[in-house]
Amino acid sequence: FRSRRCSFESEGSKKSLPRRESVKMGHGQDALRNVLRAYSFYDTDVGYCQGMNFIAAMFLTFLSEEESFWLLVVVMNKEPYKLRDLFGEEMSGTHEVLYIAEKLIDKFLPELSRHLEEQGIHVSMFITQWLVTLYVSEFPFDLVARVWDAFLVEGWKVVYRVMLALLEHSSKDILGMQFEQILHYYKEFPSMAKGKAIMTASLKIALKTKHIQKYATEWRRHAGSG
Repeated sequence: FRSRRCSFESEGSKKSLPRRESVKMGHGQDALRNVLRAYSFYDTDVGYCQGMNFIAAMFLTFLSEEESFWLLVVVMNKEPYKLRDLFGEEMSGTHEVLYIAEKLIDKFLPELSRHLEEQGIHVSMFITQWLVTLYVSEFPFDLVARVWDAFLVEGWKVVYRVMLALLEHSSKDILGMQFEQILHYYKEFPSMAKGKAIMTASLKIALKTKHIQKYATEWRRHAGSG
C-alpha cells in the first residue's frame, strides 16, 4: 500500500510500534498492518504516513481491527479532530498546530518562551512529535490513555492543555539550562511524565477555545496571504 516518509518524523517514530504489550505479539503486527492498509485504500490522497502507525497501534490495544479502522477514519476526517491535515502532502495542519503551540507558550509560559528563544531553541525542535501523534509515540501509556480519553470528547484543546502542563512542569529545570542541555533534557523528559499529575495540572491552565481559534485564524490568514 502507498507509504511515504513525512519530514516531521523523529528517531522515535522510526520504530514500527509503540511499546504496548498487546501489540508486541505477532498478531498485533498483522492487525496493525491490516488497519493501515485498509486506511490507505480508504483515503488514497493521504495513503499511509509514518506517525499514523502509533495512533492505529494505540487503538488496537482497546479495539478490534474493524473498530480501530473506523475510529482512525473518524479522528482523521471529522471535527473536532481532523488529524488528516497533519499527514497530507503539504502538512498544512502540522504547521498550523505548531504555530498555535508557539503562541500559547508565549502567552501562558512567557518566561520559558523567552529562555528558549535566548538559547536559540524553537519549540518545534522537541514538541512536533508530541503533537503530531498526540503523545502516543513518546510518552508512557498512562498519560497517553488519559489524553485520548479526553481528546475524543473535547478535541484539540486537550492536546494544547497537556502540552502547556508538560512544559510548565519542566520549566523549573529548563530555566537554568543552555542549548545542548535543554535538547538532551527534552529527549529524556517524556519517559518521566506522570499521567495523573500532568492531567490534573492541565485542568488548572486557563486555556480557552477562543485562544486556539484566535491563533488558528492568524495562521490561516498568514498562510493564505503567502
